[in-house]
Amino acid sequence: MRPQNDNSSPAVLHFPRRNILSPREASHYLGIRPSHLRAMKWLRCGPKPISINRQTLYTEAELRDFRLGLLHAVGVAEQGGPYREIHGHPPAQTAGTDSAEGEAPATDPLLVLLSANLIRRRALGVSLWGMLLLGIGIDLILF
Repeated sequence: MRPQNDNSSPAVLHFPRRNILSPREASHYLGIRPSHLRAMKWLRCGPKPISINRQTLYTEAELRDFRLGLLHAVGVAEQGGPYREIHGHPPAQTAGTDSAEGEAPATDPLLVLLSANLIRRRALGVSLWGMLLLGIGIDLILF
């Protein structure tokens, strides 16, 4: 006889030395809006998700690699927290204000801009390729 499902078991499996984050936690970890993470997932240009029990989850290592890849693409290094340009300029001062409880988590302005740019570029590429394929399809049908 099967035991009743009393929902006492954890919804997410935790692996030793490997953190698994929900999409909301992943967007907070990256410092971007959850809508940007969803758009990147749909456009397949964001961090690689994993699926456990039909839930989309992200590993911390994948998120860290994605974040560092975005920062490295614009010539910025993150060592110990604050950003620093790779070319030897002094570190930028960040205005870190802690958000009060109940507010949305603070977003990282640089990563918000980089993720929005990535989404825009990918959406533009997908739409242009889609129009090209639609045009070829119409051309083949008419001629």
